[in-house]
Amino acid sequence: MNRILRKKLDGSILILLLSVVLFSWTHFSDREQESDYYMSSQWTVSQGESLWTIASSATNEMGLTIEEAILWIKDENKLDDEAIYPGQTLKVPVEMKGVAKD
Repeated sequence: MNRILRKKLDGSILILLLSVVLFSWTHFSDREQESDYYMSSQWTVSQGESLWTIASSATNEMGLTIEEAILWIKDENKLDDEAIYPGQTLKVPVEMKGVAKD
């Protein structure tokens, strides 16, 4: 009786460990694929513009939300906050036209 119980327990532990490994692998490999690659264009900030207005203009036909575009702009331009000034040149995401998609 103890042998049967022990075999079932060993099998259950093995299945549990394999499940944890597979979950971890798929969870962390998905994160690497989530970040899409966008081409960038130069944008010169005009008087009265904010990151919100720039992001909304740059993402009209893209698959990004304005919030995602703001995060992308801040990351690409190494901005610590949303403070920008007239005359500043920023990289903004642009849609790749004429490029094959999966």
